[in-house]
Amino acid sequence: MKKIIAIFSVIAMAMIAAGCQKADEEFLHDDPTISAVLLLPANSTVSTTITGDINQETGEILFAIPKNLRSSIDITNVKVRATVGYDVVITPSLSGVKDLSEEYPITVTATQTGTSKNYTLRAYYSRN
Repeated sequence: MKKIIAIFSVIAMAMIAAGCQKADEEFLHDDPTISAVLLLPANSTVSTTITGDINQETGEILFAIPKNLRSSIDITNVKVRATVGYDVVITPSLSGVKDLSEEYPITVTATQTGTSKNYTLRAYYSRN
């Protein structure tokens, strides 16, 4: 009987020792990229969105406003919505109305690692 108790004790200690392994490395969200961005007219009778063309290498995001929407979308009075990863901050904020007739620089920062990426937003009226 003492042998059985000793064997079970050894097995129990082995299981406890195996369970005390190092914790897995913590996953950090470090992706400061914008995956999608939309432009919406702030004060317009037309309900439409323009998808931004993102160049991840240069950080340039362009919104080409089609000729048929030129009279409906004032690029000095637009709203911008961006899709970013988890735990990311955009500065300056994209909330509110923006003037994208000139370059609008933003910085996207992954708060867990401090990794950041610079982008420049600009809208223009296309010829087509």
